[in-house]
Amino acid sequence: MENFEGKIVVVNGGTSGIGAETVKQFAARGARVHFTGRRQDKGREVEKAVDGYARFHQTDNTDPEQISGFFEQLLEEESRIDILFNNAGVLSIASGPLARVKEEDWNTLIATNQTSVFLYMKYTLQAMQKQKSGVIINNAAILGNDKVNPMLPAYSGTKAAITAMTKSTALRFARQGIRVNCISPGPTKTDLSIKAYGGEEALERSSKESPRGYYADPEEIANTVRFLASDAASYIIGTELVVDGGYSLK
Repeated sequence: MENFEGKIVVVNGGTSGIGAETVKQFAARGARVHFTGRRQDKGREVEKAVDGYARFHQTDNTDPEQISGFFEQLLEEESRIDILFNNAGVLSIASGPLARVKEEDWNTLIATNQTSVFLYMKYTLQAMQKQKSGVIINNAAILGNDKVNPMLPAYSGTKAAITAMTKSTALRFARQGIRVNCISPGPTKTDLSIKAYGGEEALERSSKESPRGYYADPEEIANTVRFLASDAASYIIGTELVVDGGYSLK
């Protein structure tokens, strides 16, 4: 088991699914985890379920002022950031053919899936430059790369942007002791996916057609995040690690 004793970890979108599982795994291995999300009830549930230190900060990740306020408070308390998992995202907003996407839905999608990722990276990089060390892991998606869904062009575009931003930033900061990578999960059994598929039964039926015969549990994706954050991945920089059980090979 990796040891993250004393590491300061930030997880945005940490109140459910992949984010919540990642919070639990880092905390169980000795990290001090600070995680954000919009829903206070969900945040408190995760805090109670954690074996270790995890603190919820209620934050609307579409609001730049709330994001900057979170980082200001965090750095006053902890003075450093060792690991960032940029996980917040929405799926169903702005879905459908591009010609029918509403501009207000597009703006909400961009604010959550792109702007929040940029801001969390920006403030984290400022701290990591002073430390000359750190790891950033962004959550992209296979729909931003090899796999295409004609009903999710807007979502796919935001995830492709994350992959490009990851690689460019990784190259810029590699010699400053900062590693930047991203994961691209396939379908995963989360609340977002259940909603997108139209219910748990529909998600389960669809999963039977995947190469593994099931869709990933959040734990399996969080395992990959934890690996990329560990010293075992010390020479992995600017990589998009696909975690889809072979789904994109179809």
